[in-house]
Amino acid sequence: MEKAKIREYIHAIIMKKCTHDESARQNAIGEFITMTMPNIDEGSANNIKLMIPTIAELYDKWAVMFIDRLLETVPENQIEELCSGTPENDSALVLVYIMFMESERMEKQIAEDISTYAPTQNDEQGNIASEYIRAKLSQIAADQEKEKKGTPIQ
Repeated sequence: MEKAKIREYIHAIIMKKCTHDESARQNAIGEFITMTMPNIDEGSANNIKLMIPTIAELYDKWAVMFIDRLLETVPENQIEELCSGTPENDSALVLVYIMFMESERMEKQIAEDISTYAPTQNDEQGNIASEYIRAKLSQIAADQEKEKKGTPIQ
């Protein structure tokens, strides 16, 4: 399989798992803010929503970083096997992506990317943006585990 096809395939798998429509995104952010910051006023909640970039934008950047790293470190024949199109291999790709995102290097990258959208990483709104993205990653990982075990995802 050509590297361009490998890149395209992995990118499609990651983005499919990591993105949702804008309406669902706004609802999820609103629910997350309500749960984590119950005393926040509506104006601040709306500011936080605007601060959190479109998930697809960040996941696209991070997916490319993941693909680059995967191609640097994993033998081509193993990557080709992961790109064979089976549900098991697609799940394995997503789980490896989640592990990559949980690495120390990516924790720093996430913080840096969030700080691009927030005035400072240490303010409350910047922190909630970071926490939302981390929670999203955790949910994707949990969904993958359920899918792997054959449990329906709600």
